Amino acid sequence: MTATTAPAIPGQAEPVAEISHEHGSRIITALEGAWAAIRAQHPEVPHVLMITGTGQSRTGITWGHFGEKRWTVETSIGTIGGRTHELFAGGELLSLGGLRTMQTLLHEAAHALASVRQIKDTSSDGRYHNKRFVALAVELGLIGPEVSVPVHGWNNCAITDAAAERYADVIATLDAARLPYVHHPMAAILGQGTRPTTGGDAEGTSEGEPTAGGEGKQPGGDGDAPQQPKKRPTRFLVICGCIERDEDGNPKLDKNGREKPGRAIQVSRKSWEFGTTEDGDEGGLMCGRCREPFRKADAD
Repeated sequence: MTATTAPAIPGQAEPVAEISHEHGSRIITALEGAWAAIRAQHPEVPHVLMITGTGQSRTGITWGHFGEKRWTVETSIGTIGGRTHELFAGGELLSLGGLRTMQTLLHEAAHALASVRQIKDTSSDGRYHNKRFVALAVELGLIGPEVSVPVHGWNNCAITDAAAERYADVIATLDAARLPYVHHPMAAILGQGTRPTTGGDAEGTSEGEPTAGGEGKQPGGDGDAPQQPKKRPTRFLVICGCIERDEDGNPKLDKNGREKPGRAIQVSRKSWEFGTTEDGDEGGLMCGRCREPFRKADAD
């Protein structure tokens, strides 16, 4: 693959004491340019609608996430033209420098490629990354981890030297742009960034002990540094495809109008996770009647 160049990013206005409207457009222009560079190397990666903002939440920091077909696009006459994907890059990510930003964009591009190819690359609401995700990430220029981690699986993929060289101009352009960022006192440590940053003296910086977060496909984050998970119940119900029916053979409905499951089994989390495969298929329990796998009755 050939080296990829990046489009010019508008320079930072002087002075910067007053924040001007062009700063937001500079960020989006830079991120769109980096994504275009990825698509130049991998045309199968889809177009996205780029957004940014703070990635901080009470569960950690989300560096980025890919959202499949989240935005509705209208035509010039007001009819629905289709739906497009979302790519979020956190303001904290921008504080880590061009190399780390490019790594996250490649991570999210792997999710985007999975969407195009209809590959199930995650489970547990997008948190657990399986080995199918790793294969896509490697294809795009990342290297997979040696071991998986609880909750997030094989998500901790790092950019290779070859990919860093391939996107060297893009990375240099991101660094030279000196884009605005969201300061977090632990971001450089958690995200292993290379850009020296400070929080300035502005109000609104985070207080208290932060927790790790990361790249994510769904809200809540599922990134390359594991989050502190919420305390979850040790036992829960799992159901299969069996449906409870009345004497006429019609499905019975619950108070919410949903079909009542014919079988509901309580299992321990330890037993459930023991049956989860490296590909992310959860539980490993099969119903002998309907021949469908059991699944959680309610998401965690």
